[in-house]
Amino acid sequence: MVVYLKKVSLYVDERLWARFKEAVLRKHGTLRKLSGEVENLLRTSLIDEEVEQALKRMGVDIEVPISSEEVKRGRPELRGPPSENLIREMRGWRADEGIP
Repeated sequence: MVVYLKKVSLYVDERLWARFKEAVLRKHGTLRKLSGEVENLLRTSLIDEEVEQALKRMGVDIEVPISSEEVKRGRPELRGPPSENLIREMRGWRADEGIP
C-alpha cells in the first residue's frame, strides 16, 4: 500500500498550538509525532462521514428518527402485560411461598 503525504501550512492560535505540542510531548516524549497526532484528529473528526458512506455502500438505510416521539411511534405493540407487572407478580408469589 502506497501512502502519499501532503505538506500543508495552517494558521493556528499560538497558545492553542503550544498547548497541543505540550500534550503530544507528554504523550510520546517527543515532538516527532506532531503530524501523526494532527492526522489522527482529522480522521476522528471525519469518522461519522466515513461510516455513513460505508453504510450507504452496503445498502443500509441510515435515516435516523429525529425525535423521541418518532421512536415511540415506531415501537411494536406489546403482546402481553408489561414486564414490571409480571415481575411484581413473581415477587408476590415468592413472598407467599417464603422464598427470599
